Amino acid sequence: METLTIGHGAGGSLTQELVSMILGRFPGNPVRDREDCAILPEGIAVTIDGYTVTPLTFEGGDIGSLCICGSANDLSVRGAKPLYIALGVIAEEGFPLGDLIRFMTSAAGVCSALGIELVTGDTKIVPRGQADGLFLTTCAIGRIGTHSGLGTSNISPGDVILLTSPPGMHGATIAASRYGLKVEGLSSDCAALWPMIEKLLPLEGLRCMRDCTRGGLGTVLCEWAESADIGIEIDETLIPWDEATVSVCDLLGLDPLHMAGEGCAAIVISQEEAADALELAKKHPLGKRASVIGSVTGEHPGYVGIHTASGGTRLVDKPVGEELPRIC
Repeated sequence: METLTIGHGAGGSLTQELVSMILGRFPGNPVRDREDCAILPEGIAVTIDGYTVTPLTFEGGDIGSLCICGSANDLSVRGAKPLYIALGVIAEEGFPLGDLIRFMTSAAGVCSALGIELVTGDTKIVPRGQADGLFLTTCAIGRIGTHSGLGTSNISPGDVILLTSPPGMHGATIAASRYGLKVEGLSSDCAALWPMIEKLLPLEGLRCMRDCTRGGLGTVLCEWAESADIGIEIDETLIPWDEATVSVCDLLGLDPLHMAGEGCAAIVISQEEAADALELAKKHPLGKRASVIGSVTGEHPGYVGIHTASGGTRLVDKPVGEELPRIC
């Protein structure tokens, strides 16, 4: 009998296969646009996610702040203001109560800063050895504001790809912690994107946004290219790399293009408004290193190419397995 592998949770091609198998058991056309956040009637947006990160505390955040930022960001990149959250806690017998309270305080701090209200939740304690400490699940609800049509179907040749911050910082931070590496300046980018994204929403040329979590920037671009049947070309020299992140990836043999970020968004916008979007992003601390990194083309539909610093071009593909499990 075929069994699940850790790669089925990596956000790459195996994850897509698993999701398709699950959705195939439901009637109709569930999760029609395959986005991380669903848009319901009356402009209501909803998303759900589970968090199993290890270690639970890392440079730049912890599982508490991560679970709120992660779900709020899934709403934000669909143009929805985060409003409400439901929180599920699965803790292992023997887990320190003080740590749980600390993580909940961290989560509450993010909610307070964003104006998100905790409206319901659930708590389960399982026998020792059956949950690896603590797992959290969040379901976030928001409302679409001025821009109601964001999605992959809007992407067309000539559009511009903008990246709000260096990719892969969260994944590299988790990797360094796991392997006991002390890297100066390395920190997760775990942050709520809404205060920055809200400023971009009045732009009529805004096509699509995605936060670069599991599978990283590379997977986001590949999913866009496949879903919209367009080609994407990016320039390695235009990506605002974080030196510490790249160093860790080089040392561990990881690809920073496929490492997760938790405060980084990829944005597709019309060529005419790309400069305005870049200027608005740079005005916010989270977007101070924002950069236009490439464009959409009608050539090679379904594929992503990256022009390298050495002058060549290579194909960017989705990861098949899991480079680093349990990053979020």
